[in-house]
Amino acid sequence: MLLHEAFNQVINLNGDFPDNSKIETFSQTQRQILVNQNTSPLTANHVVGSSGQPFVQLSQNAMTIETNNATDLVGAQIEFPIDQATLDQAGVTADNTFVAKLSPDRQAWIVMEGQKSVNTTDNTVRLIKMNNIDGEYMAIGRKTVETSNVVSPFGQSQQQSVNVTGSGIQELEFQDGFRMAVMATQPMTINTDVVNGVSSSMLGSGEMTVNNYRYLVTSNLAGVNPGLNQMMTVVQLPINAQRIMDMAIRTGAGPNSTVTLAIAQRVVLPNPGGAVGNLSPQPQRRQADNTTAEAPAAGNTTEPATDPASSTAASDPAATSAATDASQPQPQAAQPAASNPAATQLLLAPTFSTLTSATVIDAANGRIAAAVPQVDEWIAILKVA
Repeated sequence: MLLHEAFNQVINLNGDFPDNSKIETFSQTQRQILVNQNTSPLTANHVVGSSGQPFVQLSQNAMTIETNNATDLVGAQIEFPIDQATLDQAGVTADNTFVAKLSPDRQAWIVMEGQKSVNTTDNTVRLIKMNNIDGEYMAIGRKTVETSNVVSPFGQSQQQSVNVTGSGIQELEFQDGFRMAVMATQPMTINTDVVNGVSSSMLGSGEMTVNNYRYLVTSNLAGVNPGLNQMMTVVQLPINAQRIMDMAIRTGAGPNSTVTLAIAQRVVLPNPGGAVGNLSPQPQRRQADNTTAEAPAAGNTTEPATDPASSTAASDPAATSAATDASQPQPQAAQPAASNPAATQLLLAPTFSTLTSATVIDAANGRIAAAVPQVDEWIAILKVA
């Protein structure tokens, strides 16, 4: 059936809606569909399902659809017109247009890359291949050069940083399929790297790491206050089903064995040495003579190690305190140590802990996902019982 022409009415239709949007579907049973508009939809900077930023709203209003439990539709599709002048003004190409669906919790627009269809001849974008159309939909566009998923590289350099705008939900994808959905309270940059090697001493009893590397994520807000490094984040780790099956068999798993797959993290520890930056020195007793202040202890200027948890100097508050006392500098005017005194990496726990949040396995895309309290370091682990 083809629906069109009127909003908020149950009526037989065979054309377009007033804004030239359209719904097309075959139905195996008699159904009713009520279509309306939302003139104040959720903004387009809350997007999951497609990486890259920023997204912008292309349709003036969102379309809301209600049916009488129509879950058996065939080949349903929702179509929105895309105006070329609007695309040019927004800096969006036709290939980067989408029909997004509002999530059930109404917190984000969901983009389904595999169900998108763009027709540049009649200037329309469609969400296709659906069997249930209840929900809210809107046309959005992505202002990127890439026309598919935007894949970010691994690395810790500035050129490999990913900008997080600090408003809405932003999804990042990296070279091997590792993904993060991030909601931050302020702008930041994120770097993700793969660190080779997972020691058995980092794991709990009966645990095995699926891969011999770990994902290390840092932000430019990491530093003396671990709270700066916290945000709402969902991580999706890629998994190789064949590798997991081979590992389970090698450990003696049988037909009645229980195989558990989970995500583990090394959490950020509280500031171990009380490190500060750009702060005035503590008052000290004036010496009898005007001797020149000694240079601070070398331990205070040492660059952070690649693996923060392995740095004994950083993890020993007593050693840090002793080094500071030994230098005994005279009171001086505060001098900025650097343009950004915050450390780029925080100290991590020596062992991985299994996440207690709900874990979901995405078999279709080969990923395991869970919500995490902060960005730090993650691995996928396996348990056989």
